[in-house]
Amino acid sequence: MNALGRLSTALLFALVITIAGCDEGAMMTVDDAGPSADVGPGGGDGGPGSGDAGPSGGDGGPGHDAGPLPVSPLVDPTCTDGMYTETLPDPSASLADLAFTGDVPAFVDAALGRRYPFGLGMVQGGRMNPRFSGDCSVAFAGSPSTAADVYGSLDTIVHECGHLHDGNLSSGPSNHYEIRTSLSFMCTRGDTTSRGGGTFARSRIRGDAYQPLRAPCSGGGGCDFYADVYLDGDPDNASFEGGDQGFNMLLEEVVQYVNSLATAYAYADQIRPGSSTSARDGILTLLWYLERYLHMARIDFPAAYTVITSDACWRDAILTVWGRAWLYLETTEGTRSLGIDDAAIKALVIDPVLLDEIDRIRAAASCP
Repeated sequence: MNALGRLSTALLFALVITIAGCDEGAMMTVDDAGPSADVGPGGGDGGPGSGDAGPSGGDGGPGHDAGPLPVSPLVDPTCTDGMYTETLPDPSASLADLAFTGDVPAFVDAALGRRYPFGLGMVQGGRMNPRFSGDCSVAFAGSPSTAADVYGSLDTIVHECGHLHDGNLSSGPSNHYEIRTSLSFMCTRGDTTSRGGGTFARSRIRGDAYQPLRAPCSGGGGCDFYADVYLDGDPDNASFEGGDQGFNMLLEEVVQYVNSLATAYAYADQIRPGSSTSARDGILTLLWYLERYLHMARIDFPAAYTVITSDACWRDAILTVWGRAWLYLETTEGTRSLGIDDAAIKALVIDPVLLDEIDRIRAAASCP
């Protein structure tokens, strides 16, 4: 899909996805060859809303047992984030006998069932959202004519169907976050104060001291493509834009960008030789936004910060998603086809002042 096609898809579905409780994801693909690249947007109950006793169990389904999981130095092994684990997708499962005949749902289900069963669950859950018309796997596949086309859209399909799945299970002021099979959270009051919650619009971080370090852009490299999608609009005007959403939907994006990276990891062998995707860029950018939001909340919006940090559901969800993100970032470290500007974005994420915001969440969770 070309740049205009991907951007048009983002704009076309933005309104529908917002109604469903989420907004459009972004993904870029580039060739190493040069500028002709294809670029485009591709109060809680104090704990998990459902699931097992904690974040350290397996995902309960088939997967890839490749031995000990990689451990990032950016998680705390004595806290929720460092204790997180799951069964990784199986990138070695054979796809040789899968033929694409034009039936997108059947092909998507078969491919995900082979390598990423949790992703299949997100797609199946997304299809059950009554507020979305049609099959989400079809809606976000573009117009595929080959199996390669579908593989190239799988990360977007899982991401967007995941939004619909979480949106379907959310209720009123409470947001559902599916982390892995048998582990989810249902946290409340995460939307903005103007929308009945206790937080502030995520687009406000676009005006902080960190955004100039990677200025927003409408495409290209070396700038923040994602800001134009997730930090758009003016929260003080009368028009609703995606950036008007609160902390709840910022965290939802982090959850789904981990799913994007997990999917990209599972099908990295299907990426066209000489090409790269922004799978690592996306989750790193959203982690950067998460840190910056917490920093702004603590300094400028203390009431919102109290909503987030005084509720064990939000604390545990933040740390669990942080741990899961770094599990996949560590697993894919050095995989060139899964990143574009990921090294530059990671340098922003590991700023000591911003990492301190995660330390503060650990302290609020009474981690040693």
